[in-house]
Amino acid sequence: MNIKMTNNRQILFVFCFFLIVNFISSGGHLDMWDGVITFMITESMALRHTAQLDPEIPTISDANSTSRIHLMMSHEIGHNKYVTGGYSEWLSKSSPTEAVFTSRSLLLPTVAVPFYYLAHILSLNTVTTVALSVNSLLISLTALVIFCFSLDLYGSRRIAFVLGVIFTGCSFILPYNNSLFPQPLQALCLITGFFFLYKSRHDGHSFLCNLTRYEAFNDKQGLIYSGLAAFFFGMSIFASPISGLFIPAIVISSIIYLRSNKKLILCFFVVLGVVLVSVGVVNYLRFGSFTEFGYGGGFGAFSYNTGWTGLVGLWLSPGKSLILYFPLVLLLPIALKFMYRHDKSLVFFTIYIVIAIWLYFGTLEPAKESRYWSGAPAWGPRYMIPALPFFVVLLGALLKPFQSVKLKYLKSMKLILIVVCAVSFIINLPGILVWSEYGLFYAWTKEGLGYNAMEIVTWDPKYSPIVQHFKILNEDYISSIPVASYKDTAWDYITYGLAPCKYDLYIFCKAGIVSFTLLGAVAIILAIIILKINRKEIYVYS
Repeated sequence: MNIKMTNNRQILFVFCFFLIVNFISSGGHLDMWDGVITFMITESMALRHTAQLDPEIPTISDANSTSRIHLMMSHEIGHNKYVTGGYSEWLSKSSPTEAVFTSRSLLLPTVAVPFYYLAHILSLNTVTTVALSVNSLLISLTALVIFCFSLDLYGSRRIAFVLGVIFTGCSFILPYNNSLFPQPLQALCLITGFFFLYKSRHDGHSFLCNLTRYEAFNDKQGLIYSGLAAFFFGMSIFASPISGLFIPAIVISSIIYLRSNKKLILCFFVVLGVVLVSVGVVNYLRFGSFTEFGYGGGFGAFSYNTGWTGLVGLWLSPGKSLILYFPLVLLLPIALKFMYRHDKSLVFFTIYIVIAIWLYFGTLEPAKESRYWSGAPAWGPRYMIPALPFFVVLLGALLKPFQSVKLKYLKSMKLILIVVCAVSFIINLPGILVWSEYGLFYAWTKEGLGYNAMEIVTWDPKYSPIVQHFKILNEDYISSIPVASYKDTAWDYITYGLAPCKYDLYIFCKAGIVSFTLLGAVAIILAIIILKINRKEIYVYS
């Protein structure tokens, strides 16, 4: 069968579409703890050439002593001393001023450093440039990998593009394009690793998403793909140590895919072993232990997996449930059934990481606070993000006319998918338009929930973040926030947002409706071009 494959220009169109969508929907600011800490590490790398959090960087040294920046610095130093055994020594000091390693991933700030330098070269605001660019790029790359993977699996450019759109616009990932949470990078590494693992097998049944043309595999290509798969799987641990939980699934999947070729499986395990050893060495250099990632016994160790409320909350809570923020997951069992016949390893890997995340985070309950298992404050179940790309790829099985599926059933399934996608988009839209920090501020002040707000919005349907954000939009609450009055106070982070602009869209608020509309029009044109290219559907399975 002669198959015309996607070329460089078509790949570029797809990537540019997703990048523009993420760029114009970004708020251009950072989430208020992990994101700010990650940015400060980025600044330390760029200006002080150290992976430690350096108190001499401008973000810290120029901050008012009452701001949360100093609180964050003090907390991170104290946490480092707790992990490394010098806690009492730190407490004896009047002011924490030393550079320390933090528990934050080093891969994400490393990715952000070039954008920090770019901002300096172009005389742009460094925070805005990093916030607009980094996770927007990572999420767009993830959508591109979903496109390529789905094209291989289903042989249809239309299905592949639709799945990329579902990931970007119909899931709870989009509000993360203005954060510096590490989960989007972790998800990118995992799905890319599995994609290359899938490509490295010699079964002759895949439509390969090469940048130029379809080619038969040879040993050299197989070795490259298996090595890349192992590399990205390993880098996912650099992105987030939680990926270490997935190593058993990674090993089993690699054996299933590569068992017929000893060279490939040897290459995979050698590369994976080198990366894992590198992870241990970095841990030792930072914290004096090969297995310490900087969290310590009181910050997420298995000894604190003693709760159970998160097991329910991650699926059914009105504030943080996967089903609520990604209702398409309800169709996943059907997709798994269709896919199981054609790729058992993909089905196994997806089920494994979902269960691993659910059991690990769902049982975290220090001080009985839901924010530890939910990933709060954030939009939706943040720790489930690594599984999202796999969910979306599998949903393509609902669009593919397998031989065993009746056409009438397929049409009904497509209609259901369209309806659920629309519902999912509406549910997640307020997460894009309203900054999550404004949502919490509204709960604390306007709703009067006080400092127990995070717990209440997790479990009380009346105060769910989705409901809160719709109320904020309806009341035009953000426009009335007296931002200036909160400067240099405990609420100073409110000044980091886009208020009094009603919507959390940086391009719209700063460049106006014309620029926003033009970029949106470019994205629509690219989408039309991409869909027009795909006149002929290619069916893989029989």
